Amino acid sequence: MKISNLIKWSDSEDSIFLQNIANDIGLWLEQKQRYDVQAVLLNEIQLIESAINEHVSIAITDKSGKIKYVNEKFCAISKYSAEELLEQDHRIINSGFHSKEFMRALWDTLTAGKIWKGGFKNRTREGTFYWIDATIIPLLDRTGSPYQYVALWTDVTGYKQLEEKMEGQVKELARSNDELEQFAYVVTHDLQEPLRAINSFVQLLKKYCDHQLDERANDLISHAVAGTSRMQMLIDDLLTYAQVNANQTLTEVDCEKLLGNVLTDLSVIVSECNAVITHDRLPVVRGIPFQFIQLLTNLINNALKFQREQPPKIHIGVEEDHGEWILSVTDNGIGIEEHI
Repeated sequence: MKISNLIKWSDSEDSIFLQNIANDIGLWLEQKQRYDVQAVLLNEIQLIESAINEHVSIAITDKSGKIKYVNEKFCAISKYSAEELLEQDHRIINSGFHSKEFMRALWDTLTAGKIWKGGFKNRTREGTFYWIDATIIPLLDRTGSPYQYVALWTDVTGYKQLEEKMEGQVKELARSNDELEQFAYVVTHDLQEPLRAINSFVQLLKKYCDHQLDERANDLISHAVAGTSRMQMLIDDLLTYAQVNANQTLTEVDCEKLLGNVLTDLSVIVSECNAVITHDRLPVVRGIPFQFIQLLTNLINNALKFQREQPPKIHIGVEEDHGEWILSVTDNGIGIEEHI
């Protein structure tokens, strides 16, 4: 063989050898790339699983209700280990709280291949109870029949306890309101009888002494009669307010007329103080007459009580602001220190 042929043969063999190495390197790089992608995907799956375990409990059962899988969150809340739960009937955590009708409706929904959502009360391994907000999803085979069920739920025990507490407070408030209403009936009845007697006696006094009374005395008797009538209205308003029924208590209130009645009732003390009381034209609003009377009476009384040396000057003002009426009572009394 010639030397040149040996060289050619050697070059050819080297080329094949190098090509094989290149192919091997290429395969190795492809495999490494696949392994890297798989590692990234596995890491992402683990992160997702970790996030789910922090929030959602998961259980997978077969069509007969036997547990096939539970995640960490399920175990943490139920107080069972995974080993204690696997292959057990899902009723191991049943609290017995729900009625047969409730459970039948749940299973009728699932066996029909539909998703069930709702609240559920379960029992832990330690015997305590917890509430969950659950979604149960049936997995269907080719015939459309469920062969597995996936339950996803979150613990809402805290919200349920708060709800039960609020329901208890509502019941307690209702009981308190009932007692208040009964008390108001008794009090108003006891107040009405002497009020009727006063009204009758004042009118009898006017009847028997009419020819002996001057104009001033007749005016005072008229004020007394009008005052007892308004007192009767206040008692009726108090009873209505005690019933705690907004539809009954909120009525049209003519503030102008109501203020006139208040000033009439306070006319004696206003005269004694030489007070000057002025007011803007007051509107008609929806509210509780009894509360308006008490508010205006107290504010005007305070202005009359805490006065300076000069006679009191009191003004009841009103202004409209975006569909709301703002009433104010101002006076020239001693006022309140700014730092208080």
